[in-house]
Amino acid sequence: MNAETRPGTITFYHLNEFEGKTIEDFLLFYRQSSSNRHRLIQSRSIEINHKPVKDSHVLLQKGDTITIHIPFMKVDHVPAETPCPIVYEDDYLYVAHKEPGIIIHGDPDDTKCLAAEAAAYQLEHSIQAPVRYIHRLDRETTGLVLFVKNPFFQPWYDAMLEEKKISRHYLAITRGSAMPGQKFTFRGKIGRDRHVNGKYRLSETGKEAETIVRCLQKKKGYLLMACTLKTGRTHQIRVHLSSAHFPIVNDPLYGTPSVHFHHMGLWAEEMILTDPVTGEQIMVHDLPDEDYQFFTPEAKSH
Repeated sequence: MNAETRPGTITFYHLNEFEGKTIEDFLLFYRQSSSNRHRLIQSRSIEINHKPVKDSHVLLQKGDTITIHIPFMKVDHVPAETPCPIVYEDDYLYVAHKEPGIIIHGDPDDTKCLAAEAAAYQLEHSIQAPVRYIHRLDRETTGLVLFVKNPFFQPWYDAMLEEKKISRHYLAITRGSAMPGQKFTFRGKIGRDRHVNGKYRLSETGKEAETIVRCLQKKKGYLLMACTLKTGRTHQIRVHLSSAHFPIVNDPLYGTPSVHFHHMGLWAEEMILTDPVTGEQIMVHDLPDEDYQFFTPEAKSH
C-alpha cells in the first residue's frame, strides 16, 4: 500500500492487504473513533475508486483506491517568531528538535513553547493543520518530539505510543559508580511526591514504570548512560536514575550540579517509529549536542 496526500485529501493506493475486508476494518486499522467513522461515512467523505461510500460494510477488492476528504483545518496556535528545527519530515509527520528550557505546550497564545515554534514552521511551509504533538518532554530535557501533519493519522500514532511501538532512546550524563557495558533494569513504580510540588518519587501506590539502562562510558567521574523507555511516566528516567544513585547532572529536582555541562544531562536523541502507510521503519536522530562531545563518539552508540 502507498498513499498520496494533497490539501484536503488522502488517497491510498494498492490496498491489497485489505482485500475482502470492509471500510470499517480499514478505519479501525487507523484507530478512527466510532464518532469519526460515523462522520466520515455520513458526510460522504470516503470514496472507493472515486465513488462515495454510503455503507461502512462495503467490501474492498484487490487494487482498490480509497480517497478520504479531510475538512479544511488551519494552524491553531499563535506562532513563535522563529520556527523549531526539523530533523525529519515526510507526508504524514515531522520530528522537531526541542531546546532545553522550553515547554511543549502552553496556552494557545503562548509563543514561548515548542507548539508555537511548530506553528511557525507549519505556516512557513504551508502545512494547514492543527499543531498536534504525540508525546511530551520535560522542560529541561532536550531532543526529539513527534508531530503529525494530518489529523487523520493522529489516533494511529497515539495508539502506537500507547502500545509501545514507538521506541524512544535517551542519553543521560550522570554521576555514580558503574562500568561501561553494565546494564540495569529499573521497575520502581512512580507517583507524585506529596511534599514537593511538581516532583515525583518511587511509590508503591504509583504507576508501573520500566526503564532499561546501559552504561556506555565513564570519564572523569561522569557516566554516559543509554536509556530506553518501556513506559512513559512523568520524570521517569530522572526518578529511576536518581533513586539508583545515578543523579543526572544539572537536574534541578533530582540531580547534581555540574559546571562542566551547559544543560540538564538528558537528551531524547533517537526515535524509531513506523510509517503508517508502508509499514517501513523510520529511525530519527537528533541534531548534535555540544554537552555530549565530552564523551568519545564511539561511546554514544546505543
